Amino acid sequence: MEAWWATLNEPLKWFYTIAITTSVLMVFQLILMLFGMDGDEFDDVDADGDGAGAEVKVLSIRTVTAFFAGFGWTGVAVLESGGGLVAALGAAALIGGVFMGGVILLMRGLSAMRHSGTLDYANAIGEVGTVYLRIPPAMSNPGQVEIMVQGRLMVAQAFTRADSEIPNQTRVRVTEVMDKNTLVVEPLAGAESSGEES
Repeated sequence: MEAWWATLNEPLKWFYTIAITTSVLMVFQLILMLFGMDGDEFDDVDADGDGAGAEVKVLSIRTVTAFFAGFGWTGVAVLESGGGLVAALGAAALIGGVFMGGVILLMRGLSAMRHSGTLDYANAIGEVGTVYLRIPPAMSNPGQVEIMVQGRLMVAQAFTRADSEIPNQTRVRVTEVMDKNTLVVEPLAGAESSGEES
């Protein structure tokens, strides 16, 4: 190993040092991610954009590591194939940028998937469901409703502002959300228990 290292010129030593160090760091980050400890504690520059995934950082430990891994190994490849230092630096910067952009896009995609998978009961407003457990009148106590939220059939706690109790199996509409998982419902006009015959 020492004999091989001694045969390298200074630019190659620098590129190998960058490439090996950042590759080890990337493997370490992957191990942390597998164990759920992937917090990017030193993020400092926000990416532009709105919506899911917009909070992904442009400059973070992950993206900078990806840049220098691409930078280092590209520099090694160019110099080992007989290219000059200027060509190695240019190609390394280009491929490093591609690596960095790829990681940013991947992180945004994962962030968007995480957001889309988060259940938001505000999306239930206006939806029609069925009373699962009778709902006492005038916001006195909660009952339960069975309702589709973001494509999932859920049983959620629910109150009503109606003056009379809403019995089981009555069709109701969600009018508001009290907190992140409690709904306010009203019976549909002329709704009857689905268990009763018309």
